[in-house]
Amino acid sequence: MKRMIMIVLLAGASLMAAESGQTNNSNTIDGAKLYKQNCAICHGKEGTKVPKGGVDILAGKDATKLARSIRAYKDQDNEVGSYTMKKSSQVMKDATYELSREQIVTIATYLSELK
Repeated sequence: MKRMIMIVLLAGASLMAAESGQTNNSNTIDGAKLYKQNCAICHGKEGTKVPKGGVDILAGKDATKLARSIRAYKDQDNEVGSYTMKKSSQVMKDATYELSREQIVTIATYLSELK
């Protein structure tokens, strides 16, 4: 039974790594690079630009709240449990559509460390 549980856990971890395209070895997700590719055009190089719509400055915000917000924009209109949003933004949905959970967390962590 223990062996079966270990196999299931390892298979799950392998699937998560494959989904993100990253492993825990020497490959790491670069939050700064992802942010610059997907977010900087609207939110600025350092997360201090306020785009249309009155969104707050992102730099220095709590990483968990940022990750939840990013995930909510990604999942908008999909009504995915607690991520369902009351407001929507097609620009944000398009910008976050292809991001994995790990990439979202990495971007949020990067932003939270900016001042």
